[in-house]
Amino acid sequence: MLKTIMKSERQKVFYWGLLIPTILLLVFFLVTPLLMLAEVSFREVDSYLNIQDTYTFQHYIEVFQSGSYLKTIGTTLFVAFITGLCCIILAYPAAYMLVKAKHAGLRTLLYILLIMPLLISMVVLSFAWIVLLAQNGMINQLLMKMNFINQPIPMLWNLTAVVIALVQVLLPFAALPIANTLGDMDPKLRSASMSLGENRWKTFLRVTLPLSIPGLISGFMIVFSLAAGSYITALLIGGRMQPLLPLTIYQQVIQISNWPFAAALSFTLLVIVAICVLFLGWLLSRWEERVYG
Repeated sequence: MLKTIMKSERQKVFYWGLLIPTILLLVFFLVTPLLMLAEVSFREVDSYLNIQDTYTFQHYIEVFQSGSYLKTIGTTLFVAFITGLCCIILAYPAAYMLVKAKHAGLRTLLYILLIMPLLISMVVLSFAWIVLLAQNGMINQLLMKMNFINQPIPMLWNLTAVVIALVQVLLPFAALPIANTLGDMDPKLRSASMSLGENRWKTFLRVTLPLSIPGLISGFMIVFSLAAGSYITALLIGGRMQPLLPLTIYQQVIQISNWPFAAALSFTLLVIVAICVLFLGWLLSRWEERVYG
């Protein structure tokens, strides 16, 4: 008995030892920079935007008192919400096909197609959308050759183009959690539903879809978080003038050099996204309590 307990303790020490490099990496390169950024966000600046040794809440007060910044926050959350919603709608059929594929070769091919956007730089993917949506891009050229339009349609430099590009770039982050949830589902539940007289459509609506909600919420949470903080795609597809918070933070850092205010904007975005994710996590836990007890 004593040997068993000592062996178990040694295993715990060994497992914690394996985690030490990861913990140190997170502490030095994630937690420490965030704490330093939080400290900078409360620093005062003089008329030349030099950082002073005194502290103030003025940057946060300015963020929430300015109608322009509030509109930018609202637009950023709206774009992230629409992107997340579109992603889970489009990702569900792909994840369903992936899980239901019977042949290993077909399943591998679908996996490769699904994760392929993750293997390509986001800059390259964004430039590909520029090639498609530009005034002289492939879509406008094709529509003009087919005589559907007489002059090019402006498709770039707007929020719609940003959402389309973000959906394509972030789709795998929604599909993989959904596929994982569908793969863990007991197939006997579906067979039991159909043996009780339900057809395929009702079985999907009453069994498969409700049990896959954890995957849908997880996928939405990931895409929402990434879309809210997306900078490269928003800049290349939407342009610098779109009212999105990552672009505003970039302007404050690079063009205005107001680091404390940029840090305050960054923490505002971080806290708002964290609140949204925690709320979705609370909904997920309530759903699991209702289904599994």
